[in-house]
Amino acid sequence: MRWVVLMSAYFTLEDSAALQLIDSASRLNPDVQVIYEKFYQLQHSINLRLRELSWDLHPHSDKTQLISSRSAASSDMHGVALRFCRSREQALAVERLMGREGEQWAGGAEKHRHPVIELRLTPSHFAVELIVSADAWLDQQNLVSKLAVPRHRQTLRGIIGQMPATACIGFWRGLELDDMHLTAGQLSRGLRLDDWLSTFQDGHDYLRAGLWYQPQDDALSVNTIVSEATRQIGALYRLYDFLLFSSNNDFRTFYARTLEYHLGKETRLS
Repeated sequence: MRWVVLMSAYFTLEDSAALQLIDSASRLNPDVQVIYEKFYQLQHSINLRLRELSWDLHPHSDKTQLISSRSAASSDMHGVALRFCRSREQALAVERLMGREGEQWAGGAEKHRHPVIELRLTPSHFAVELIVSADAWLDQQNLVSKLAVPRHRQTLRGIIGQMPATACIGFWRGLELDDMHLTAGQLSRGLRLDDWLSTFQDGHDYLRAGLWYQPQDDALSVNTIVSEATRQIGALYRLYDFLLFSSNNDFRTFYARTLEYHLGKETRLS
């Protein structure tokens, strides 16, 4: 029976042990190669689902960097991650607005400047997370500015209310789940969302929202992991799409006035 349980898990206990070996020079290790191959297969299957659903999420344009040993939450980890974000063309257009010059684009877009939906495996967890780092300050400013408009604040409440109640949300950085996080269920009650928003410092804090699992969780079996991951990406995609700066979602003109009260009681959700 134990053998059946292990074989049904997409990520095995052996994979969790091999993650401790991962560093910049470890990809030749056979056990590490198994993990990378599993992530390549997972990325391929999920990407097909995203195209079918017409979600505007894209894997890394450089095929050699589809799977990384670095997270958008931390550059130091024993683990692997894959990320979906803007297209390369959209990313470079945003970086131009952020002041990055054209001659700096030879290496492509800089992913830390953009919101990403990341799938990450470490020895302690598997996570599906939306991560908006402090370096993605243009998108963070766009979110802060958008929330100065009452109907958009109501939309945000609805988006969070439709997320899984156990989704973990907060403003921390790093790989592990912060003790100060709140859940979507908690933020959906009363004025807690208002109080939470009033503490956010754009350009300084990381905005995080996601689902966390034990690596051998039953939901992550060979037969269910693609559907489960796609479902949770979908739960995060509405928030991602809500805050993402674009020519059709540009609220920067509200930013200066928003700074005057920085999401204080003048912007309470009613």
